[in-house]
Formats: sequence, structure tokens, C-alpha cells
Amino acid sequence: MHIDGIHHLVLLVDDVQKGESYYRELFDLEVHFREGTLDGELGTVPEEVSWEEALDEGVTPYMSFLGRDGFHVAVANAKGQQDTGRLDHIALAVDDDAFEAITEHADSLGCDVKENASHHRVFLDRYNVKWELNEKPRPPGPAFTELDV
Repeated sequence: MHIDGIHHLVLLVDDVQKGESYYRELFDLEVHFREGTLDGELGTVPEEVSWEEALDEGVTPYMSFLGRDGFHVAVANAKGQQDTGRLDHIALAVDDDAFEAITEHADSLGCDVKENASHHRVFLDRYNVKWELNEKPRPPGPAFTELDV
């Protein structure tokens, strides 16, 4: 079973726009893509649309994926979570064999593995750490359809 390293990390913040700006400056990162909700539907904010323009159209910021040089991190809205400044989940980059093998092994250890997209599955381990198995190549790409803003 081959694990190719960390696919990405997701950090919880109280303001996605400010979190994006801070981590971009701190690590000199580029924006890969942004996600938000519009009329209750989760989607990808079009690349040419700024957060300010998206907000004017009624989009609620949900997540911003950032990265460079093989390092990828997302900042996500912490609403409904315990608090900010904590890790939401760790995504592992895996091949097809590891995707299935780790899924089966985690299940055999009592983890409730859920497939939330064809290319990734998530589960909590016994220490309440949330793991994502991700078959998609890095850098991460949008998982949702583009919002009409």
C-alpha cells in the first residue's frame, strides 16, 4: 500500500477572506480555487470573480485552497465547529491500491468510512482525527460545479 504523502491540510478560520489573505502572505501562496454557497448550493467561485464580487452576488465564503511548490492548504469556515485555529482534516495522496487497502483496513478497525466523492473517502480514527484518502493528483482541484455569479 503506497501513500504518496500529504495531499492537503484544511485549517478552520473564523473569516475565510482574512484567513486566505493571512496564509497567502505568511507562506507566499497562490489561490488554487475558492468555494462558497449561493442560495444554499455549494460550488466553486469562478476564477475571475473576487471574494468582494462574490459577496456582492450573495455568495457565502466556505473554503479557499492555496498552495505552491507541492504544499497545499485550505482555509475553511469554522462556523458550527468548536473554534478556529484547529485542523479540520488531513488528506493523504494515495494510489488506487492504497485507496482500497486503507479503506478496508480502516473499516476492519471499526472506522466508519464514507465516500463523499468518487475520488476520496473520509473517516475518523479512534483519536477523533479526520482523515481523507484522495486519489486525485496534486494540486487539489475544484470538486463542485461553478457558481453562477
